[in-house]
Parts: sequence; C-alpha cells; structure tokens
Amino acid sequence: MSIITRSNPLRYLGPAIWGITSFNILRVVTDLTKKDQFWSGGIRIHSIGLFISIAFCYVLTALWRRRLDKIFGDVSVFSVSVAREYLAVIIQIVILLNPVIYSAEHFGWVYMGDGYIDYILVNAIYIPLFLLYYTLMRNEQIDHAMASNRIYVEKIKSDKLSAELQLLKSQYHPHFLFNALNTVYFQIEDTNTLAKRSIEQLSELLRYQIYNVDEKVSMDQEIVYIRSYVSFQRQRLPERLNVQMNIDPDWQGIRIFPLLFQPLIENAFKYVRGKYEIKIDIKLRDREITFGISNSLDDRLNPDKGKIAKKADSGSGLAHLVRRLALVYPNAHKLSTEMQFNQQEGHCYLAELRIKI
Repeated sequence: MSIITRSNPLRYLGPAIWGITSFNILRVVTDLTKKDQFWSGGIRIHSIGLFISIAFCYVLTALWRRRLDKIFGDVSVFSVSVAREYLAVIIQIVILLNPVIYSAEHFGWVYMGDGYIDYILVNAIYIPLFLLYYTLMRNEQIDHAMASNRIYVEKIKSDKLSAELQLLKSQYHPHFLFNALNTVYFQIEDTNTLAKRSIEQLSELLRYQIYNVDEKVSMDQEIVYIRSYVSFQRQRLPERLNVQMNIDPDWQGIRIFPLLFQPLIENAFKYVRGKYEIKIDIKLRDREITFGISNSLDDRLNPDKGKIAKKADSGSGLAHLVRRLALVYPNAHKLSTEMQFNQQEGHCYLAELRIKI
C-alpha cells in the first residue's frame, strides 16, 4: 500500500511525516541503546536535526519522483533492472546523507558524540528506512502506471468499437450506392467518354474503400488504388496541377492495412495552391514503409499559410487516421507534418508517415 497518492494531501505531507518518523526512530535507537534519556540534550540541536531530516526527505522525494517518472513513464514497457535500481538508490542515499551529517556537525547544528560509530549508526538506520520509503513511492508509481495502462487499453477498445461502428455505417446498403452510380452511368451519352470514365473510377475507388478496409491488402493493391485516386483527383485541375509520383517498384510479400495514406493525399489535393504541385514518395527501407507527400502553397498569401497548415492538421480525416494508426500499428508508426520553405520551391506543406511492418 502506498503512503502517498496523487490525489491525497499526504503526497505533499508524506516526506515531512517520513522525515519526522525516521529522526525519532534514530533517537530511540541511539538514546535507549546508550541508556540515555529519550530526547536528551538541548531542544535547539534536536530541532535542527529534525528539520534536516525533513528537508533531506523532501530532497530525496523530488529526486526519486523524477527518476520513477523516467523509469515508469511508458505505461507499456517496464524495462529496468530492480537490483541496479535499488543499488543506485542506496548509493544516492549514502552520497547525500553523509556530507549533510558532516556539514551539520561541523557548524555545530548536530552532535555526533561517538564519531564514526554514530555515522555508521545513522547510515544503518536511515538507509533501510529510506529504502522502505522508496519502495512505497515505487509501488505508488507502478499502481499509477498500471491504472493509466488500463485506461489506455479501455480507450483503445472504445476507439476500436467506434471505428467498427463507423465501418458499419459506411457499409450500410453499399449496393444502393453502386446501383445509383450504375444508373447515372447509363444516363450519360456514349459520346461523353470522360464522364463515363469518371463514374467508373469512382465506382472502383468506393468498392476498394468499402470492402477492403478491415483487413490487410498487398502493397501492390494499395499502390494501384493510390494511382487511381490521384488520377481521379487530377481531373479537377488537369491543366494546372502537376503531380509527381516516386514509388519503389518492388513490394513483393509486403502487406499493409489499407487506406492509411488516403487522408494525407486528400489533404494535399484539398490545400494545394501556388504552383499547384504535389509530390508523392513511397519507399521501403529495412521493413519500414515511408510515405511522404508535399503540396505547394500560395506564397502571396503569407497570413493564410499558417491557417492552411492548421486546417490540414486539425481536419477530421487526419484525426481519424491518428486513431486508426494507434489501433492497427501501435508503437510501430510515426506521423509528422510541417511547413517548409526553400528558394526554388517556395512554401509547401509536408506530411510523412512511417510504418514498421
């Protein structure tokens, strides 16, 4: 059981209580073993000794809390040697305690009547007591980390259920949508080949999105989809838009959860301005897929560049992507976005997603 909890006043009073307790135990052992009267000596010396014990306890508490936060900061990984951890604690107590005692005796704040014997006695009492105190703090930190881990797991489960619900909603009567597209397709005159081709592309894209979203697909399939989606989007600005795609050719045996790059590509087409340039790079290095995409911004609209970047970062598509990545690739992905500037290209918005497979 922890003596201190994060929501309890004892978290702040605990070091004082432990410092007082440790000092009184020291007094009991030293006075009674020497057959002296308990708390014998001047009140000034004992008051100073009590204050030093309390202050020492607060200093160690601050140091140990920072140390424990580093050790157990990642709720999913506890990778520390307990023996080395406690050895470091003992060394820390010895290194901090003895100079404090020596300085206090030197200035006449405390009285060490038996010299080295008293030093040994103080260490013999304080080291076990403060190891016990560290253990209580450590258990508190573990309890907090495990509670945070349970909350994180429950959140992941909740997000997964929400994602499944969204999937069910997106799949609701998909045949109605395809039938509607089929009806529109046959209402278009045969001479309007561009419109018919757009309907065909849209139908293929929707079919891929609806039926392949919940299981892995080959990377080759995903690249075919990306090329089709880019081709479909380019029809909006066929003359002004320049799309450059640099994709590694060999993806044999690589499988991935689909549509993870879709929101980033969609953002690029949505916010492209200025030179109307979009660059897409998809690389495979050491079992890690790197997807990078950048779109140009309008350099003449300086006040709006930050707004565009902020909108791109805060869109619902990107938020859904972040949640989905946490579900399908926990601790195996990195998503970053930023605005860049160089003299040749001007301002551009860059997004990069790395996935370990």
